[in-house]
Amino acid sequence: MAGRLMTQAELMAWEHQARRWVLVALVGVATGIFGFGLLTMDVSYRMLKRTPVMTEALARISADPRVAEILGSPLRTGWSVGGELDDLPDRGTARMDFRVFGSKGQAKVRFRAEKTPAGIWRFLLLEVEPSTGPAFSCADR
Repeated sequence: MAGRLMTQAELMAWEHQARRWVLVALVGVATGIFGFGLLTMDVSYRMLKRTPVMTEALARISADPRVAEILGSPLRTGWSVGGELDDLPDRGTARMDFRVFGSKGQAKVRFRAEKTPAGIWRFLLLEVEPSTGPAFSCADR
C-alpha cells in the first residue's frame, strides 16, 4: 500500500510542528529535574534546621543581647544551610553556616561543634557576623 508523498510545504509544516513538541518535551523534562532538585534541597535544609545542634545554636544566638540589639527580634533563619553534620549517638561533629534575619538587619552565622560521649554539643566556634559591623562570638554564653 503506497501512500502519497508530502509536498515541500506539508513537510516543512510537519517538521515545524515536530520541533515545537520536542522543545516542549525538553522544557518539561528540564523543569521537572530542576523542580526535583529544588525539592530535595528544601527537604535537606529543613532537616538540618531541626537538628539538636542547630536548634541549640539558634537558642544561644537568640539569647545573646548583642544580637537582639544589632538584628532586632524575632530572629528567623534564611532558606539555605551549608556545611557538614556527623551526628552519631556517642559522638559527632558539626560545621555549618547560615543566615539569620531580624527586624533591624541580617547576619551570617558560622559554628563548629563537637558532641561529647554524653550526647552534649560543645561549641568550638559560634560566630555572628552582622552585615553592618564586625563579627563576635556567642560560643562562650
